[in-house]
Amino acid sequence: MTQSHNLDTTSNDYFAAIDLGSRNCRLLISKRSTTSSNGAFETSLHNIEATSRFVCLGEHLTKTNKLSDAAMERALETLKAFQKRISHYDNVQMLAVTTAATRMAKNSNTFLRQIKKKLDLELKVISSEEEALYATLGCAELVNKKYKKAIIFDIGGGSTEVILADFTDHDTPHITTSISIPMGVVSLAEDQDHTTFKTYSKTVEDILSYTEPFCKEHGIIDLIAQDQVQLIGTSGTITTVSALHQNLKFYNRDKVDGSILSFADIESTIKHVQLMGKDERLFHPCIGQSRDDLILGGLAIFEGIYKAFPNLPVTVTDRGVRDGIVYALAYPERFEPQRHSIML
Repeated sequence: MTQSHNLDTTSNDYFAAIDLGSRNCRLLISKRSTTSSNGAFETSLHNIEATSRFVCLGEHLTKTNKLSDAAMERALETLKAFQKRISHYDNVQMLAVTTAATRMAKNSNTFLRQIKKKLDLELKVISSEEEALYATLGCAELVNKKYKKAIIFDIGGGSTEVILADFTDHDTPHITTSISIPMGVVSLAEDQDHTTFKTYSKTVEDILSYTEPFCKEHGIIDLIAQDQVQLIGTSGTITTVSALHQNLKFYNRDKVDGSILSFADIESTIKHVQLMGKDERLFHPCIGQSRDDLILGGLAIFEGIYKAFPNLPVTVTDRGVRDGIVYALAYPERFEPQRHSIML
C-alpha cells in the first residue's frame, strides 16, 4: 500500500488496530515508512504483527441479551495482552473497536467501564455503517482497477455486512449503500443445527430475503451483466472455503488472500464440507475444533449471499476491519471525507 503526499508524515510511524468481534479479537500493528521523491513524500504501510485470539464475546448472547462474565473476562485478558504487544513500539496511534456483540448487549456499558477502569483503554463501539466503511478500506487493495463498483461482504460472529462501494477513484472509495444482516456464525451456531438440510436451507432463504432485494434495488444484476462490479468476501468462512478448494494441508494466508472462487468452485466445496462427518471436520487442518461448530452455518450465510449475485466470481481476502482502521489512522485526509459523507 503506497500513497503520495506533500506533507512530512514521519511522526507516529506505527499504527495499531484492535477489532473485538463476537468470536475473535484481532490485532494489527503496521509501520509507515516515508521516503522523499521530487519534493513529495511517498509513504508505504507494512504489517509488523497480525494476530487473532478466540474470545467468543457473543457467547449465549442470543439467549440472554447480555455479555457473560466469562466472555467479558476472556476479552479483557486478550485486550491486556494486545496492549502489551503494542507497548513494544514507540509513537503508536491506536484505535480499539468492538462490533455486533457489544452493540446488541444490554450490559455493554458495564463491560466498557470495566475495560476503561482495568486497562485504561477506550474501547469504541462502532456502528454497522462504520464497520462497513472500515471493511471497505481494508479490502480496497484487492479491487481490480477495471471495476468502478465492488460488493464486499463480511460474515461476522453476530452479524453479516453487505456493502456496495464506488471505486471510481480507487484511492478514495465511497460506500454507496450497505445492509447489516442480523445473523452471524456465532448466533446461528447457538440457535440452530445446520447439519440438517431443513435448517441449512432455511438460513440460505433467510439470507436471500435480504440480499435479493438489495441486489434488485441497486441494479446490481445490470452491473454484473456489464462487467462493472467485483464481488469480495472477507471472513473465516470465506478463507476456509478457499483453503479447502485449494486442498491446502494447512492454512496459508499468502495463498488464500487474493484467490478467486468461481460459482462452481464454491458449490463443489460446500457440497464437500456437507458430506464430511463431524470427526473429519474436526481433524481437517483448515477447519478443526476452532471452526467445526461454525462452518456449516457460515456456509449457509455464504450461499445466501453468492446466489444473489449469479455467476459472479468471489475474490477472497484475509483482510477486514482492522486493516481498514490502520489505513484510516495512517491516511486521515482520505478517511474523514468518507466518514462524514455517511454521517457517522
